[in-house]
Amino acid sequence: MTTVARPDAPRATGGAAYDLIDAALRTVPEYQDFRGGRLSRAAYCAWLGAGRLRPEDAGLNEDQLNLSTRFPVDERAFVAQVLEGLERDGVIASTDYPQGEFEELRERVARQFEHEDRTTYIFPEEARLLFALCHLLAPRRTVFPGSYYGYWAVWALPGIQAAGGTATLVDIDPGAMALAERNLTALGLAGGVVFATTDAIAHGRTLAPFDLCVLDAEGPAPHNAPEGTDPDLIDKAIYFPIMEATTPALRPGGLLIAHNMLLGNLTENRYFAGRIANNQAQYARFHGHLDTHYDLQRLIPSSEGVGVYRRAGGEASR
Repeated sequence: MTTVARPDAPRATGGAAYDLIDAALRTVPEYQDFRGGRLSRAAYCAWLGAGRLRPEDAGLNEDQLNLSTRFPVDERAFVAQVLEGLERDGVIASTDYPQGEFEELRERVARQFEHEDRTTYIFPEEARLLFALCHLLAPRRTVFPGSYYGYWAVWALPGIQAAGGTATLVDIDPGAMALAERNLTALGLAGGVVFATTDAIAHGRTLAPFDLCVLDAEGPAPHNAPEGTDPDLIDKAIYFPIMEATTPALRPGGLLIAHNMLLGNLTENRYFAGRIANNQAQYARFHGHLDTHYDLQRLIPSSEGVGVYRRAGGEASR
């Protein structure tokens, strides 16, 4: 028997993927039980894997439907646990961040942020984590290679600006950059921000020393890449050449925060087993770069996966 989310389920395109997925599944009892803590992650994943709910019946694609199995039951508690671990690692000195300010910003972003026809896969716990880290790290100079239309940066900028810092958003897509500038201006967060519409690899070679890199770039998908394209420039493999160019300017002890580091299967999810194998292959050279230049590496098992990496050579690594 196939469960149907609702007969008029819309296709999930445009906006924050979490909102689209959650809206599509909100009436599904098994999803409700999982999010309410009444059904374990493994049991929800097994139910989904049995084919009781097809992606097309929910108005989702296969990736979006399976991502629902990775959502934390308690976003706030998830981030608190991550911060406690990073405090033990010596990455941050405290776990206290302005949670009320985050909630207020989230409400403003929900009302004002324009996505047009674009979709972002930054999930709520990832937004909260980046907001908290930027308040706790107080970086003076931050670079966002692959900034897209600014949805990842919006959560970092309050902490950056509270510290009197500056930020550079880097994206090769002029339409995405124009939308980012409109959104950040409307939210009052464009002060001290440089909007660089350029290639992130070339830009990385020009950087003066900086404190924090927030990475979420993406090359063309394999099926869209022109014949003969360098494999290092396809999809997420582009992380390696970007950071090969950018890491030399990241000060010793500075942090790299990378999105889409989905490298661990939280359950026996068959879909993610394939995706993780693909990610491992794409990130092979990037991981080699991290092993050479970063003395601390932490993978955060968020919905899309976040990596936190510390540049070697700082006081904490001596």
